[in-house]
Amino acid sequence: MFYLPTNSNDATKLFALEEWVAKQNWGETTLLLWSTIPTIMIGKYQDALAEVNLAMAEQHHLAVTRRKSGGGTIYTDPGSLQYSLIAPKVGQAIDFDRFLNLICKAFHRMGVPVERSDRNDLLLKGRKFSGNAQYNLNGYVIHHGSLLFDTDLDTMTVALQVDKLKLISKHISSVHQRVINLKAALPYLDTETFKQQFLNELDQLVGGLKIRHLTPPQEAAVAEISFATFANPAFIYDKVPSTLITKKRYFPGGGLVKLSIAVDHGILYDLKITGDFFSNLDPNQLTKALLGRPFRPDQIRPQLTAILSKTPIYHIRVDDLIDLLFG
Repeated sequence: MFYLPTNSNDATKLFALEEWVAKQNWGETTLLLWSTIPTIMIGKYQDALAEVNLAMAEQHHLAVTRRKSGGGTIYTDPGSLQYSLIAPKVGQAIDFDRFLNLICKAFHRMGVPVERSDRNDLLLKGRKFSGNAQYNLNGYVIHHGSLLFDTDLDTMTVALQVDKLKLISKHISSVHQRVINLKAALPYLDTETFKQQFLNELDQLVGGLKIRHLTPPQEAAVAEISFATFANPAFIYDKVPSTLITKKRYFPGGGLVKLSIAVDHGILYDLKITGDFFSNLDPNQLTKALLGRPFRPDQIRPQLTAILSKTPIYHIRVDDLIDLLFG
């Protein structure tokens, strides 16, 4: 496994670095460990206006960016650690076990009794300290996760506008109740020492990390990707169509799906799918396949089946979406 050190604290450049690494086709897994300035990261399928307290973000100078992976909106700052594993792809399905098993082993070696949730989170004392997401690119899977160590949970709580449906489904009343800092289990460490110990455990688990460094031309190529995509407002603030119907539901193990639908005289003429689910689905492809069709289950189901058979949504079935659309 390669390890690529980085001194950047700009999430747009780190997401760009992940993409650049995947395009190099090194044939081996690459590890990144990084932290950010206070940042709000939106999932691929999410609506920025619904998920982020933009007024608060502007007031407190919080950076806002969007990932190319699914999952929910998260808050990161210098007290948290992000990790990335860019690995040759095995199959088409979303597979968290392949990476989370390694991460859990590292924590167990550190004496931290972490647990897996039924979805993609890591828990300490029943509370979340790590969310994970992934997507495919150029024959590689880019898996990344957040690790709350000494994060400002008060700022996190007011910065994120979490959908109340998710909170109700988890029987909690606020973001603050859901999460915990790892420092609760490792009070004698600061963030940088924690990073080094975590890195050391991974180094031993994989039989030695091979360190690589970027050249100046390579750094310029990463910056170009960042500027063109991850730092581009058009990529971050996706437009939401005018809608007449809004349907949303939280699917246990799958995540939140929100459908914004416009129907005219029984014909579907506008559709947007957002949420924090996991998939390699192209939402524009889904919309294009369904628009102009009679808004009836027998007309929509075949198209959904064809699309999701190629790019399934993790733990959410065609029948689930049909029920949401027409229930």
